[in-house]
Amino acid sequence: MKKPNELKKAAKDFAYRWAGHGYEKGETQKFWVDLLSSVFGVEDVMQSIFFEEQVKERLQSGTVTKFIDALIPATRVMIEQKSSGKDLLAPIRQSDGSLLTPFQQAKKYVAELPLSQHPKWIVACNFEEFLVYDMEQPNDDPQRILLKDLERDVGRLEFLVDARSDSLKRELEVSVKAGEIVGEIYDALLPEYGEKPTAADLHSLNVLCVRLVFCLYAEDAGIFGKEQFYRYLKSFRPENMRVALRELFRVLDTPPEGRDRFMEEKLAGFPYVNGSLFREKEGETVPPISEKTAEILLTRASLGFDWSEISPTIFGAVFESTLNPETRRKGGMHYTSIENIHKVIDPLFMDGLNAEFSSICATKSVKARNEKLEAFQRKLGSLKFLDPACGSGNFLTETYASLRKLENKCVKLRLGRDSALDVFGDQFKIHVNIDQFYGIEINDFAVNVAKTALWIAENQMMEATAEILHRNLEFLPLKTNATIVEGNALRMDWERLHEYEPEPTFFADRVNVVSPGDIDPKRTMTVEDPTRHYESVTVVTDSLHIGKPEERKCEKRRYDYIMGNPPFVGVSYMDAEQKADIAAVFGKGNRVNSIDYVGAWYRKAAEIMHGTRTRAAFVSTNSITQGEQVAPLWKPLAEKFGLEIDFAWRTFRWDSESSLKAHVHCVIVGFHCGRENASGDKTIFDGDKTISAKHINGYLRDAADIYIDCPNPICASVKPMSKGSQPTDGGNLSDWSDERRKEVIARYPAAKPLFRRITGSEEYINNVSRWCLWLKGVSPADIRAVPPVMEAVDGTRKMRLASKKAATREWAKNPTLFTEDRQPESEHYIIVPSVSSEKREYVPIGFLGSEVIVNNLAFCIPNATLYDFGVLTSAIHMAWMRAVAGRLESRYRYSSKLVYNSFPWPEKIGVEAKKRIEETAQAILDARAKYPDSSLADLYDELTMPPELRKAHAANDRAVMDAYGFSPKMTEDEIVAELFGLYAKLAK
Repeated sequence: MKKPNELKKAAKDFAYRWAGHGYEKGETQKFWVDLLSSVFGVEDVMQSIFFEEQVKERLQSGTVTKFIDALIPATRVMIEQKSSGKDLLAPIRQSDGSLLTPFQQAKKYVAELPLSQHPKWIVACNFEEFLVYDMEQPNDDPQRILLKDLERDVGRLEFLVDARSDSLKRELEVSVKAGEIVGEIYDALLPEYGEKPTAADLHSLNVLCVRLVFCLYAEDAGIFGKEQFYRYLKSFRPENMRVALRELFRVLDTPPEGRDRFMEEKLAGFPYVNGSLFREKEGETVPPISEKTAEILLTRASLGFDWSEISPTIFGAVFESTLNPETRRKGGMHYTSIENIHKVIDPLFMDGLNAEFSSICATKSVKARNEKLEAFQRKLGSLKFLDPACGSGNFLTETYASLRKLENKCVKLRLGRDSALDVFGDQFKIHVNIDQFYGIEINDFAVNVAKTALWIAENQMMEATAEILHRNLEFLPLKTNATIVEGNALRMDWERLHEYEPEPTFFADRVNVVSPGDIDPKRTMTVEDPTRHYESVTVVTDSLHIGKPEERKCEKRRYDYIMGNPPFVGVSYMDAEQKADIAAVFGKGNRVNSIDYVGAWYRKAAEIMHGTRTRAAFVSTNSITQGEQVAPLWKPLAEKFGLEIDFAWRTFRWDSESSLKAHVHCVIVGFHCGRENASGDKTIFDGDKTISAKHINGYLRDAADIYIDCPNPICASVKPMSKGSQPTDGGNLSDWSDERRKEVIARYPAAKPLFRRITGSEEYINNVSRWCLWLKGVSPADIRAVPPVMEAVDGTRKMRLASKKAATREWAKNPTLFTEDRQPESEHYIIVPSVSSEKREYVPIGFLGSEVIVNNLAFCIPNATLYDFGVLTSAIHMAWMRAVAGRLESRYRYSSKLVYNSFPWPEKIGVEAKKRIEETAQAILDARAKYPDSSLADLYDELTMPPELRKAHAANDRAVMDAYGFSPKMTEDEIVAELFGLYAKLAK
C-alpha cells in the first residue's frame, strides 16, 4: 500500500482524469482498472477484478443469464456500475418490468451465488459517486464517497484491496478460543495446589500452562508428530500424568546425545527443543492431574482444537491475560489489536522499509536487484528492537512477523518466476531472527508468554518461507532466543539487559554433556557472548549453567528502535512505589508530581537515545500532550536531550479488546533525540486526516515549542476568570432538588429567601434545576427558625470535623458558609463549563445573573461583556481550547490557567470590528432564546442544532476571524499555529 500522501496524490490525479466521464458500457472496465492500479497500486489488476461475470437468475418462465458488472473476489466486493448522472438511489426498470435500485439489483445477483461467494461489500457507482453498502450491516445507510472528494476520502475505499480483515477475523476467533481453553486448563489445575496456593505455586502453574500450550501447538503445527503429544498423554492414567509430564519436559530439554539410549520410543520420538522453555528450575512443580483436567487436555485442548491457526500476536496477549491474576479476578481477557500495533510500527520503521523494498523492486537489472535484495535482507537481520514494557510481547511479535513477511517477499523475488528453482543452494539463510528482539516485563508469566509467542511466530514464518522454497526448514532445536527479562523497567539499565537474565542462554548444534572428572581443557569452550550460536559446546552440567550471574558482563546494547505500550497510570492513581519510580527517573523537583507514569518511559528512552540514531514510539494516555503535563514533561526532554517528535497520532480511543471494555483515550508519539538524527518529514495523524508538519510540539500541533502555564491573563486588558464557589459540605448546603426545596418552603415559608439556584457544568449544560442554601449575611434567628436548614448546617459541621485536612476542620467553625466564596457581585457574569463533550463544536458558554450561584465545577467571569462572550464562544477560542486544554477521558476539560489566561485576544481591535462581534454574539443568544424548552445539550448537539443558531455562530466566527486578520479558509491547525505564534510574542 502506498504512503498516505502518495495515496492522496494518486486519488487526486484519478479524480481529475475521470471528471466528466462515465459511460457504463464503454468505460466501466477502464475506470475500475485505473482506480485499482494507479491509485491503490494493484500490480496484476486483471487477476484481481473480474467483469461481466455470469449469474443464472431463476424465473417462473425459466432461467435467465445475467451479468455482474464487476467482482473483486479477494476482498469480497461486488460492483454495480451505472452511467454518469444516474441517480443511484432511484429505482430503474428491469427487463422483467420490476423497479430496482442498483443496490437491490446487486442483491438479486447475490441470492443466486453460492454462500461462500457472497460479497461483504456492495458498491453502487455512477463515475461521480460511490455508495458503499456493508453487507454485515445491510440495513444501515450506505457510505457516500464523491469522486471530487476522493483525495480526502480515498482511505474509505481501501477495503477494495485490503483482504486482511477476513483473515484477521479468523485469526482473532481462533486465538480468543485458544485463550478460553487455556483458562479452562488453568482453572482445572489451580485447585490441585491447595486452598491457598503460594506465589511459587502460581509461578509453577503459569510455567506449566506455557509448556502445555507449546506442546499443543507443536503437534498441530508439525513441530511434533501428528497427535504425538495426545498419544503420549493418552497412554497414562490421570494419576500418572504428573510424572509423565515431568519426564516429557526433561526429554524435550535434553539433546539426543544426552538421552538414555534405552528410553521408551514414545519419549525418544520427541525432538530436542532447546531455548530453556522446558528446563526444570528449582521450586517448579507439576501438580496432580485429575480426571477432569485430563479430559480437558486430551479431548478439549488436543483433539478438539487446531492450535496451528492462532495468531501469536493476539493469542500472546489473550494468553497473558488468562494467566494474569488481576485480569482473571475481573473476568477479563484482552489483547491489543494488530491495527493499533501498526499505528506505532508502520510510521516508526515499517513504512520506510516497505518503501525501500519497493524502490529495490523497480531496479531493472536482475543481478543488481538481487544484490540489493540480499543487502536489504542483511539490513533487516541487523536491526535491534526493544519494548521496555513488553507484556506478552505483542509489539515484538507483530514486528518480527512483519519483518519476516517482508524478507519472504525478498526471497520470492530473488527466486524469480520459477519458484521451484532454488537459486540459493546451500547458502540460503534467514536473516531476521527473534534474537533481534529485546523486552522488559515486570510479570514473570508475561515473560514466559512473550518468549513462547515469538517462537510460535518464528515457526509460522519458517513454514511460509519453506513454501516459497519448496523445501523443509528445520525449526528444532531452537537456535534463536529473544532477550525478554523480568523486572521493573524504570529501575533497570536498558542497555545491559543480559545482566538481568537469571542464567546465560546459548545455542549449539551439538552439546556434549560430561561430568566434571571428564573435562578435557582442549575440548571445552569459553562462552563470551551468551546469545551467539556455536557449532559445538562442551558443557559440564546438564543445566547448561556456566559461571555465576554476577560474574557475567556484556557490552552496552544499542537499539535501532524502541517501542511499546507502557502502563496507563494517571497521576492521581499511582501507588507509592510508582511515585518512587517516577522520582527515581526524573529526580527530585521538576514538577514530577504532575506527570503520568508513562512519562518515565519517555525520559528513560531519551537518556539512552541521546547521541545515537535510535528512534522510538510509545502509546500513551493523551494527558501527557494536554494541559499541565506538557511543560514538565516535554520541555526538559527537548532542552536536555534534544528530543523532537517525528510523528504523532492525536487522541483516539485505544480499545483493549477486552471483555472488560476498558477504553482509554490515547496518543502515539514517535520521536528521536538530537538534531543530527533529524528527518525532514513529520506527520500528524488525526482520525482520517494525515497532516504534513514542519515541527510537532508537545501539544501535537504543527507549531513551535510552546509550554503554557499562565497564573494570570497573558493579555493585560482581559478580565480575570475564577472557579465558582467551593461548598465542601457533603452536599448538605449545596445539593437540594426542586422537590425537596418546595417541601421545606411549604412547611416553613420563611425558608424561601434562604435558597438560591446553584449550577455547575452538568446543571448548566443540561438545564438541571438544583438549589443550595446561601446563608451569607442571613441572621442566626432566621436560620434557627427552619429545622431542616439547621440540620443541613449541623451536617456540614460534622462532615468538616471528620475531614483529614486541617483547613477543612477549621471551617467547621463556620458551617453556614461555603469554604470558598467566589460568587460574582456584578449584575451578571459569563459561565464557562469546566467539562464539556468533545462531540460539540462549541463549548456552550453563556450569561447568568448574580442571583444564581456558580459552584466550583464551572468558571465565571464577572462584569463580562457581549464582546467577551463573542470572542470566547468563537471557533478561534474553541480551536485554542482543543489544542491546550486537558481531557477528562475524551471530554474537554477547560482551565482558567491553561486555556483562558493563555489565550491571545485580538490586538488593537477597531470600534467597528468590536461592534460587529457584539452584534453576532447577541444573535447567538437570540437564537438560543427561541427554544426556551431546550437545554444547551439539545441546542449544541450536532444532530439537533437549530439552523439559525448554527448560522449565528458562523457569522460570529467570521467576525472574530476578521478581528484577528485571519483568512476564513484557514484550517483549525493553521489557526492554532497562528495563535501559538501570538502567544510566543506575548510571553516574551
